[in-house]
Amino acid sequence: MTVFENVAYPLRVRRRQAAEIKDLVLRALRLVEMERFAQRLAPALSGGQQQRVAIARALVFEPKVLLLDEPLSNLDAKLRLQMGDEFRSIQRRLGMTSLYVTHDQSEAMALSDRVVVMDHGRIQQIGSPEEIYRYPANRTVAAFFGTPNLLEANVETCARLDGRRVRLEVVGRGWRGPCEAASEVRPGQAVTVMVRPEDARIASPGLDAGGYELRWSGRIAHTIFRGATRSIVVETDEGRLNVDAPSFGDYSIGDNVTVVVPQQAAWAVVEQMEAAR
Repeated sequence: MTVFENVAYPLRVRRRQAAEIKDLVLRALRLVEMERFAQRLAPALSGGQQQRVAIARALVFEPKVLLLDEPLSNLDAKLRLQMGDEFRSIQRRLGMTSLYVTHDQSEAMALSDRVVVMDHGRIQQIGSPEEIYRYPANRTVAAFFGTPNLLEANVETCARLDGRRVRLEVVGRGWRGPCEAASEVRPGQAVTVMVRPEDARIASPGLDAGGYELRWSGRIAHTIFRGATRSIVVETDEGRLNVDAPSFGDYSIGDNVTVVVPQQAAWAVVEQMEAAR
């Protein structure tokens, strides 16, 4: 079938008039920038073009809800990013509710207004992408997005900051300092403190950390150049810390360094005991 016939199929099934079908199909193809391929045979298209046609076919009869199950999973990384941006733009223009299933964390962050994180068939947390990423409800959610540092600690003191967060003073193995949490935690209770690599910084030698509240001393174990950033692994008494630093920095294996993190970027979670079955 041609591209036009593929997109027209849902309308023909619904017995729409020929003139209406033509108008709706061409409009859907314009949305995905495939109008000039209307008469091309679908098997002759590239993988990315076929995905665009599939989206147009789903949109053409203007459903109230669009269900997508990993629609970009078969595309290469660059095309996947491009198609994700295009789909988000289309979805916003049409104002259509979409339920989008994906195992790709960055795709979930970029495409969603609201994210539902599930594990073993159970909902772990529901919230905006930023809320899920910055303020995970438990260790499972914290570990799912990116490669965070998850540090074991015990609470020393707890004080209310505002209606949504509390400030904790915690102590770990060879380190102590403040972090934030969603609710009050009693002194002595064990928590997991999440520090994302992009929120950690390697302080310059002899320079005061300023507003950075948590500190770890250690040695650079290895570095990986990633273009825009450099991934640095620092060996500390707590274990290994992952730090995302600017790629142009001068970092050498074996250097003694101090890793610093601001209070508001360190988030503590308490694991809830699962009820007996």
